[in-house]
Amino acid sequence: MFNHRRKSCQRTYLGILLATIVLCVVFAPISGYALANGPSEVINKLNSSLLEAMKGGGKLGYEGRYRLLNPVIRESFALSRMARMATGKYWDTFSKEERDVYLNTYSQWSVASYAGRFNEYSGEQFKVVSESLPERNTVSVISKLIENNKEEVEFNYQFRLVDGSWRIVDIRILGISQLALTRAQFVSILGVKGFNGLISLMNGKIVELSKSNEK
Repeated sequence: MFNHRRKSCQRTYLGILLATIVLCVVFAPISGYALANGPSEVINKLNSSLLEAMKGGGKLGYEGRYRLLNPVIRESFALSRMARMATGKYWDTFSKEERDVYLNTYSQWSVASYAGRFNEYSGEQFKVVSESLPERNTVSVISKLIENNKEEVEFNYQFRLVDGSWRIVDIRILGISQLALTRAQFVSILGVKGFNGLISLMNGKIVELSKSNEK
């Protein structure tokens, strides 16, 4: 059961760009650069909401978890920036209308990934263990998912200042960029199936997540 839960959480992060999805700080903010809502605070809020969604599980249902996580995911991640990066060279080929549709679908897909997968609780805990000094407006926050059997999964959140606020722009797991994985997938789909193919596949995944693991 624990291994299943661990694999489920790993797939959450590996499948999203995040889902990306995640997660209580031991280092004090560094004087001179800390903002009112610094990187660790962003992760703390995200962690708290994910834990609430997991504990709510089937009682909240997918729609309830989506409503709970939607504002937090949109506030925590630089979704528009990540969405643009994920399409590579194809972004410049999109019309204004296509960009609007894509950005909206990407945001829904991101939230759905967390709401659909963080749907049960087995004693897990989230903990932020470090925050780096800023370098070129970039900060790394290391967060761990700790299971009740004490096994840990480490997530390296990459933050950048976006319009004066710290936002997650990538998650690295075992040194692998989740945004890079998403970009490789999206660019491949766009090359074969085009814009409509990508939107169709994302919408299909949203529907799949909304129906998965419901009790």
